[in-house]
Amino acid sequence: MSKIKTLASGVSWGAFSTVAVTGFQLVFMAVMARLLDPANFGLVAIANVSLRFFSYFAQLGTAPALIQKPTLEQGDIAAALTVSLGISSLFFGLALITAPIFESFYQMPGLGAVIQVLSINFIIGGFSVVSVGLLRRKTAFRALAIIEVISYVIGYGIVGLGAAHYGLQVWALVAAFMTQTTLTAVLSYAMIRHSLSFKHSAAQRRHFFSYGGRYSLIGFIEFLTSNLDGIIIGKLLGASPAGFYNRAILLANLPVQQPANILTKVLFPIMSSIGDQHDKQTTSLQLSTLLVGSYAFAVSVGIFVAAPDIVKVVLGNKWLDSIPILKMLALSVGPLYISHVAGVTLDSMNKLRIKLRIQLSMLLLLVGLLVWLAANGTAVDIAAAVVITEWVRVGIMTIVLTRVLRMSIKSIVLIIICIAVVAISCGSIIYLTIDLIDANFTNTIRSSTIKLSAEIFAGAIGLLIGGLITRYIAIRLPAMRFLIERSPRFAKLFPKYA
Repeated sequence: MSKIKTLASGVSWGAFSTVAVTGFQLVFMAVMARLLDPANFGLVAIANVSLRFFSYFAQLGTAPALIQKPTLEQGDIAAALTVSLGISSLFFGLALITAPIFESFYQMPGLGAVIQVLSINFIIGGFSVVSVGLLRRKTAFRALAIIEVISYVIGYGIVGLGAAHYGLQVWALVAAFMTQTTLTAVLSYAMIRHSLSFKHSAAQRRHFFSYGGRYSLIGFIEFLTSNLDGIIIGKLLGASPAGFYNRAILLANLPVQQPANILTKVLFPIMSSIGDQHDKQTTSLQLSTLLVGSYAFAVSVGIFVAAPDIVKVVLGNKWLDSIPILKMLALSVGPLYISHVAGVTLDSMNKLRIKLRIQLSMLLLLVGLLVWLAANGTAVDIAAAVVITEWVRVGIMTIVLTRVLRMSIKSIVLIIICIAVVAISCGSIIYLTIDLIDANFTNTIRSSTIKLSAEIFAGAIGLLIGGLITRYIAIRLPAMRFLIERSPRFAKLFPKYA
């Protein structure tokens, strides 16, 4: 199968899983937000943040190392399984021991028990990461999509909602997550039954320690950068504000996270197989940046404008304190996901040292901004530090990849113009829609539902109009001409070829 057909297949199956999981996730969030208190979500959010201090090293980048390795030899899978299970078992023990320390640090009763139960996922993940990595390497996107949907629906839809209905509070969220990860492990192994042997050479083991170790270190720094805000809020403000912040950041990222992850999960194995062919790498980067960036910035603008109605409809009136946080965090969505695409490109090219320097610099910047902006102790100030960091990161990533891939300034300007046109189109139409209907509805949940439906429809119209306009600009990109020459169906989207 050609690279373009593989990409199309991956995106199609990824789109299926995204629509299914995201739709169900919104339903789950809406129901759970009414069954549980903000403190329950805050407790699990802090527990997950605490465990992620270990999780990036617990699997040691085994899946990316499997995907990135040009050729798998006999013993490589055994080496991956040995490293993954060995390291994950070590960090499982560390999590059990340090759980009371985290509870004491945050001064949250019950946090230690939640951390200890959730730490079992280290062992589960240590096993499943090999199967998932092999499925991604084989570009088995259909299997991965089916696994994702089944595990999420059963984990959160049946176990999670059922436990919440029977009053299990925070343990309903724990049970949902545990069920999802266990099902992912079982189903992924059922799809691709790899050897459970541990026989391998020291050289094979060193590959996973070398690439995986650097990948994990970068992931850990990215984790600190993306979660330092939540850590500070949990420590300074407590469980309830942490819950408000956690739901706000989830709402800000949910509409973009799954679609962006589809593209990057599909692109990583494909781009890794391309190797150092700069022209093809540049083409992939331009296309993914244009697609993800246009969509992410459109959603970012839409969330900023419609934040009050989003919170009222999805979470309910007891979550209104999340509105200003959501509006601020919406401004970080666009640059965050363009940086994510850029990071995947660096991973596939094995430019981990460059990526490490960038992420470490961003961590230091965020720490400095948090010291400055968090002086007042509000969640919105902390969110502002995140926004500034993401905009600086995307600027640096753009400069670095321009040099590494020798991209022209003209191409970068064209992509920026396309993204801006789509974002302005969406934001303008949503704003006009709100302005037109505000005088006709009272501030009730019912009217908020009607308004949000109208805002979503307006955003879709804005996205479509912006896309139609940008065709005349995007066609000048070398990457777009590359696709047009190889895909007659895609070419029909452009007036010149219709």
